[in-house]
Amino acid sequence: MEKTPDLARIWRGDPLLEYYNPNDLANVILTCDVDWAPDYAIERVLEIRARFGCKITMFATHPSKVLLDRPDGVEVAIHPDFTRGANSDFDEKMRILKEAYPRARGMRSHRNFFGQNISDLAKKHGLEYDASVFLWNEPFGQAQIDHNGIVRFTYFWEDGIHLKMGLPLSWEKVRVEEPGLKIFNVHPMLIYLNSTSDEHRKLVTSRYKDLAAAPRREIEPEVNRRRGITNLWIGLLERIETEGVKTHHLGDLAKLKRGSTA
Repeated sequence: MEKTPDLARIWRGDPLLEYYNPNDLANVILTCDVDWAPDYAIERVLEIRARFGCKITMFATHPSKVLLDRPDGVEVAIHPDFTRGANSDFDEKMRILKEAYPRARGMRSHRNFFGQNISDLAKKHGLEYDASVFLWNEPFGQAQIDHNGIVRFTYFWEDGIHLKMGLPLSWEKVRVEEPGLKIFNVHPMLIYLNSTSDEHRKLVTSRYKDLAAAPRREIEPEVNRRRGITNLWIGLLERIETEGVKTHHLGDLAKLKRGSTA
């Protein structure tokens, strides 16, 4: 694709300009929605990204020993679910997760449920950013600061949607090369199972009322041994390593963006 020369001018003064990849793919952000996965599935995601020396931001749904130990190169944010459950007290749900991860600076709501009321709660609980805006495969993703001073990030790709759309297990239909924030998102169960469809993941996980406690011996036989979504993700990480693309934590980008208005 021919790059638009005016982008640098349009984004001039934005402290995240270089992270918008105005000229070529130089910076990406890897994220993961934990979605109540057991620790061995979370570990699989972290092991793979560590193999390539990548940073990753993990959005936690529950206390996980793996995440509480905060491995090197891992930022932990929170992933509250405001869409279901007997407890409809949004404030309480956020408080519980923030107490489990007191150093968390950001959030992404499960199913991207977010409004002005959630922004108000994010501010109340000392959060600095949110990444609940999903614009599938859209270029020109940016960050903006809302009325509460919360930095709002857009992400453009995730594993489950790729599978739901029936796309080939390649990057040919994903607009990786075009300018904008390149925030990728994966889920531990899809990566652990190496699924070729989201239905495969649901078939396995729906058996468990408490997925975090699912025995590894029961999940392991369900792992797809052929090419699957994990191979696709690894292909991205291989490119990151080969081409010297930099990876970043969302919290660090939020700090830069917030600093521009200090």
